[in-house]
Parts: sequence; C-alpha cells; structure tokens
Amino acid sequence: MTITKIEKQLKEWIRSHHLICVGTDFVFETIDQTQLDRFENCLEALGGHIRQIEAVGHWPMGPNRSFKILRAIASVPRPNAQMFVQYWANKGSANTRFSEISD
Repeated sequence: MTITKIEKQLKEWIRSHHLICVGTDFVFETIDQTQLDRFENCLEALGGHIRQIEAVGHWPMGPNRSFKILRAIASVPRPNAQMFVQYWANKGSANTRFSEISD
C-alpha cells in the first residue's frame, strides 16, 4: 500500500468517525474485520502497531440481528502520525460513530 493510499484511507476513517485520537493513541472502531485488517496494514506501514483489540458492544441490524463492535487501540510513532492528529483535530470528532453503544 502506498503512502498516498494510506493517507487517503486514514483521513476517510477520521471523517467517518471510525478513527479518533485519544492522547497519543489512535482508537479505531468498526463492525467489519476486514476494515480492522486494513487499519492494521496502514499502521504497520507508518511504523505503528495495534496494542489491543476488544469487542465493546453490539450494533443492532434489525430484529434478532447484531454485529460486534471491535475496538483497536494503536500506537503510531511521531512524527509519522502528526499529520493525522492535526487532520483529526480539524475534521474529526472526539467520539466514534459507535460510542453511544460501545461505552
């Protein structure tokens, strides 16, 4: 994956409120394991890594159906992550799209 594609993908997750910054960590929430795998690949390309993955709730998808919300907590060394932290400060949110359900 090229740096341009990584930048584009991380910025997209920030705008869609899947990815937030908390202190020096990135927090990524999704219901899709493949998105979690893509997130991990992006981090590794930037020199970062996922420290923890946990199921934090269930996203309802109609009667008798729900998906697990997966939360990944990751570290990305500075200065590689600084551009994304600044982008998040301008375009992101303090809460993920699943925060009401996952807390």
